[in-house]
Amino acid sequence: MTPESVLQELDGLRALARSLVHGDADADDLLQDTAVAALEHPPALDHRPIRAWLGAVLRNRWRMDRRSALRRRAREQAAAIAEPTEAGDDAAAGLGRARALEKLAAALVALDEPFRTAVIRRYLDGRSAAELARELGVPGSTVRWRLRTGLARLRAALDDSSPRWQRAFLPFLGATVKTKTSTAAVLAVLVLLALLGGLAWWIRAHSAGPAIATAPVAPPAAPAPAVPRAAPAAASPVRQLLSGQARVSVEPGDAVGGLLVGRVVNWATGDGVAGAELTFTSDAGAATVRSRDDGGFELAPPAPGRFTLAAAAAPGFLPYAPELLHSTVHVALTRGHTVRGITVFLFPALDYRGRVVDARGAPVPGAHVRLLGTPAGEQVIDRLETEWTADRDGRFTFHAADGAVLEATHGDARGWGQLDSDTAITRQLTIALGDAPPRDATITGRTIDASGGALADVLIRASPATADRTRSTAFATSGPDGAFTLRGLDRELYDLDAEAEDRAPATLEGVRGDSRDVTVTLDAGLAIAGQVVDGDRAPAPAYTLLVFRHDGVARHLVVARSLVDPRGQFEVRVARGSYELIASAPGWAPSAPTRAEAGARDVTLTLSAGATLRGTVVDAADHHPIGEARVAREASSGGASIQPANAGTISKPDGTFELTGIPPGLLSVTISALGFNPRIESGMTASDGATLGPLAIGLTRLADGAQPATELVGIGIVLAAEGDELRVQRVIAGGGAEAAGITVGDRVSAIDGQPVAPLGVDGAVSKIRGVEGTTISVTVHRGDQQIPLIVTRRKLKAS
Repeated sequence: MTPESVLQELDGLRALARSLVHGDADADDLLQDTAVAALEHPPALDHRPIRAWLGAVLRNRWRMDRRSALRRRAREQAAAIAEPTEAGDDAAAGLGRARALEKLAAALVALDEPFRTAVIRRYLDGRSAAELARELGVPGSTVRWRLRTGLARLRAALDDSSPRWQRAFLPFLGATVKTKTSTAAVLAVLVLLALLGGLAWWIRAHSAGPAIATAPVAPPAAPAPAVPRAAPAAASPVRQLLSGQARVSVEPGDAVGGLLVGRVVNWATGDGVAGAELTFTSDAGAATVRSRDDGGFELAPPAPGRFTLAAAAAPGFLPYAPELLHSTVHVALTRGHTVRGITVFLFPALDYRGRVVDARGAPVPGAHVRLLGTPAGEQVIDRLETEWTADRDGRFTFHAADGAVLEATHGDARGWGQLDSDTAITRQLTIALGDAPPRDATITGRTIDASGGALADVLIRASPATADRTRSTAFATSGPDGAFTLRGLDRELYDLDAEAEDRAPATLEGVRGDSRDVTVTLDAGLAIAGQVVDGDRAPAPAYTLLVFRHDGVARHLVVARSLVDPRGQFEVRVARGSYELIASAPGWAPSAPTRAEAGARDVTLTLSAGATLRGTVVDAADHHPIGEARVAREASSGGASIQPANAGTISKPDGTFELTGIPPGLLSVTISALGFNPRIESGMTASDGATLGPLAIGLTRLADGAQPATELVGIGIVLAAEGDELRVQRVIAGGGAEAAGITVGDRVSAIDGQPVAPLGVDGAVSKIRGVEGTTISVTVHRGDQQIPLIVTRRKLKAS
């Protein structure tokens, strides 16, 4: 039986499907399910007519769906009866329903195209799937895909972030709507919206004619002109081919609402990403623009305003989809100004190969693997596959973002693995099972303001307080009563970070994984405001702003935002205290760290011209060039994943690269490529306007089955901040530190006579890096002793 024969015979059963269900969409779904069942379990060769056999399969499938629906309805009605409401709660219930309707309407408005139009026309305007296909000029299967995808995204936005919305519709639906059942839950609510004329009108007003000009779904017939780059006239050919290195420019334009011109690029190759969908939201509504074949896109709203990049997605790439209302990418457009040269990075959804083994290293067939979470939590709206089953060799293939934690279980055994930098190079992840308790603890609590009032829509992040083993970050959003629940935790300590619009971020440290009734207070805080200017003293139209709080040597990132504003202005709210601000922008060196007190409104952050590093990446064995190697400054990053503060650059097919925007001072760069050991190159000093290189960098090919080891020149210690000093956590064998007698537990207080507290961890590491054979003075505290040591820098391999 071939797929073509099944489809041909099923077409003759369409009338039967329509008689069993209601509507073309349900009939098509039933036919599709029948086709899948027929192809997965074909009949025996007993000479029965195929159509008769398919008709029996179709009826059986319908009966199974009907029985499941009846059982689900009975459970839902029982749940509704088990949760009676008191008469005194009528007013609160009415307010809850109004808030839930508002939340649903907002989610529908934020739904990107073409899914929003399909959902509205199908469930608010009453169009059938067939009518929609004719009106939109697309195949019926495309309409059904848009409907399913749109409903799935609505369900994810509503269910996982705030499941309380379901109870608001009890008086209308007569039963509790379960969040994990079928699309019927969302369909019932959408039907309800269709009955509420005023709200339906409001949705149409904000969706059918969005305030933001939406790009056509199909790319234009003729390619749009390339985005001009503000590069010097003598720019090298390398710079013209690399993304994220050119400076963003502002120029006069005739767009009444302002114009944003940018490009979506592949983080791994620098190539443009065609068909990427960028969803922008504002007070006026939401709309999606789609990138052209070269990755270029334009946002041209009919009126100036402030916009948020709520989501970015493309087939074959990991989505950028932060919690609703908590995106870190903000755009301010003004009349008559065009901002050109914005780069949006998307990470390819690479195939990683996982393997589950037992304590002896033997494969575990049938092990269940699931994604626990990612540090950035950027798969809320547009979810990828998150569960897998190991094959007979214990293997599975998965996609996930950097830092993702996966859990594997088989019976009572379980284990965890994390997609770290080594995994990114080898694309291999091994999870070893053992005897460990399940991570089923929760943290419950409330978010309140300074007066004790509940705060809704607060994003709570639970980060492991220690990095001694593989643990994941958990996220939750508070409800109308401020309540939140963080799930999937162990019973160790977590640090809770809370953020909300127009509030100062709040932190609770050392919260145990089974804590109850935790209170997180966010006050209004004070604003820090100012302007970012470039090296020519002109406003910087696009930049990433990082705000740190100092705690001895350690720097804690408090705010990270990627901003587009032709005026270069910013304003963030923080708690009382002193902070350090850094701004970075493509093509410019980051501003010097600038201290500011909460409440300061005249802060100026000045970017500088920076230095440029040119070089070639080659295979150390045969000197063949390595293309698509990533070269970046060795420094902590920040901002959104799609617009990081330290994007770096990529080598061309001939191995050449050009890295711009290098800040004055000591320079170390990291170089990595698939299948090679990463390398840290140091011993260089940059200055504004200087050109360093050309530098030849040889990478060592990774041996089969070997784990990556970073090649570098240093003294061979791993440090962690502790008060005003740096504690030695590890001493690398064969390094200068071992030869000088430095041991684990020593505390480094000064390097070359300079205290480490003002340097911070990054600054201290930069001073430790250098040229092989040179020496450095390191002052350590050991007990009550202060010991000055002279340490020699050596070539090392650090795993």
